Amino acid sequence: MEGAHLGALVSILINNYNYGRFVGEAIESALAQSYANCEVIVVDDGSTDDSRETIKRFADKVVPVFKGNGGQSSAFNAGFSHSRGDIICFLDSDDLFLPTKVERVVRALDGQPREWCFHHLQWTDQDLNSLEMPVNSHKSGERDERLDLCAGRFNFIPPATSGLAFTRKLLDQIMPMPEEIKITSDDYLKLSSMALAPGYYLEDQLALQRIHGANAYTRHENVALKAEIQIATAFGLRRRCPVLKQVCNRMYADGLALRFRDWPTLGRINSGKSDYFEGLSLIERVAVCARVGYKVAQHSFKQRVKAPA
Repeated sequence: MEGAHLGALVSILINNYNYGRFVGEAIESALAQSYANCEVIVVDDGSTDDSRETIKRFADKVVPVFKGNGGQSSAFNAGFSHSRGDIICFLDSDDLFLPTKVERVVRALDGQPREWCFHHLQWTDQDLNSLEMPVNSHKSGERDERLDLCAGRFNFIPPATSGLAFTRKLLDQIMPMPEEIKITSDDYLKLSSMALAPGYYLEDQLALQRIHGANAYTRHENVALKAEIQIATAFGLRRRCPVLKQVCNRMYADGLALRFRDWPTLGRINSGKSDYFEGLSLIERVAVCARVGYKVAQHSFKQRVKAPA
């Protein structure tokens, strides 16, 4: 990161919605970092449980931001607007940072032409017992995904929110985020950042990601939710980061396929996203429609194969 140094101020942005039972531990993990020059900003997105009372207990150590419910992107935007750091680390309020996380991120970015740093996560249950998770095939080192992403190729699967850190210089190009993306807004951050700048990946598990009933999206199928997220993210990314058009077209097609394959239960696509085809060439429109048809047919075939004779 040009101009950065080991004494740089780091902002830790914690986003919270109705996780009163977890948010205190998330805050404590942010405050317990081995790297001293940190500020902790906790955004509560209109919680209706006891979250705000828990956050207020840390009011002398953190910057609390209380707002009405607007979704995860709006919480990210609010946290970033209150931050002052040269490096921004994101933390979901049901997750925990390990003590050396920020220090490792700062060292990875120090004095290098890198604008983001991602790292591996450890899945746990709600009581922080380790869970089995997919094998991580990515090794520590420099990453530059710009050419692949602009060509519509994915060779690197980044971690969830609590494994993401960015320079302010990079986020100034990305934020504010489209607030139509209400959940799993980290997809927007990851794709846009990797399309704009090189970064660094750490294979070490520097944060704990809780897997529990309320965040089942991480491992379980929720067709309606995934369709909405993919469509909204594709729409927002293409509008704000045109170099990702091919990636966005694929993402939009996949979301639309989810809609079409489960038409009776999901109904029509949201009217606000139906104008995605405006600005696409005829060839691009045909490619999107072909991918939708392929995905729907593929799903139908798999369902027939699974059906008992």
